[in-house]
Amino acid sequence: MVLFSLLRTLFILGRVSNLPTVWTNVATGWFLSGGGWTGEFAWIVLGMSLIYIAGMTLNDAFDAAWDGAHAPSRPIPAGRIGHGAVWATGSIEMIAGVAVLAGMTSVPLLLAGGLVLAVLLYNWLHKRWAGSVLVMGLCRAFVYIGAGGAVAAHTGSIEVPATILVISAGVVIYIAGLTLAARQEHLAAPPVLARLPGLMLMLPVLFPLLVFRTVPQEILWYAVAAVGVLGVGAWLVIMRRALAERVPKGIAFAIAGIAFFDASVVAFADWLAAVACLAAFVLTLGLQRVIPAT
Repeated sequence: MVLFSLLRTLFILGRVSNLPTVWTNVATGWFLSGGGWTGEFAWIVLGMSLIYIAGMTLNDAFDAAWDGAHAPSRPIPAGRIGHGAVWATGSIEMIAGVAVLAGMTSVPLLLAGGLVLAVLLYNWLHKRWAGSVLVMGLCRAFVYIGAGGAVAAHTGSIEVPATILVISAGVVIYIAGLTLAARQEHLAAPPVLARLPGLMLMLPVLFPLLVFRTVPQEILWYAVAAVGVLGVGAWLVIMRRALAERVPKGIAFAIAGIAFFDASVVAFADWLAAVACLAAFVLTLGLQRVIPAT
């Protein structure tokens, strides 16, 4: 019982319910850059997952004082784990993630280091500077670019396709909008989304069209693009309605939707990867019912 309680606490700290969306980020960067189903892909997924969990865990370590006053149910103020233990756990996870990427993959160290720096910078700044929402988006962008960079590294360059860079920029904007919305999470009756964050959250509907421009203009790809736009658009409408009803639910839907968006673009590169991303989307929604997304 004690072990189960500790594991659940660690899962809550690491927001592991959202992990499948990290896997789909890796898949998008990897397959759209020309990667295949290799062992290195699995190692990148593991390394990025460890860094994600580390970042989420350290977020609680950085925010312990704030949580004590505003979110007493979080693990540290609730007394389920010590502050020092959270710092140690997050640090070990971060070191392990970097070690996996450095030792088992071709992810350029410059990009891996940029990801770690962005994670730490966001955790330090997000209660101090409103613009830190862009740093949060940058954390996700580094996952896409890092995976793409691993493919490119086999050609002697860390350059990644322009499509990945554009999608990564779009993700930065989307995550920034999501983070702005999440800051209303503890309000009992949140106001209607401001116009700017609302527009930022609708951006993924364009992602399939961005990738569509890079493939042969054939009927099949027109169909893939149409299904992607309609599917993503429908989920964004559902997400916004959930946000209007209850912010935590809407945020959870918005995070899970990342896997859906990834499926809509990776379908242009690998059908199996697209199916896997859709499965990850469903898995995320299921895990969020057990482990809180935020």
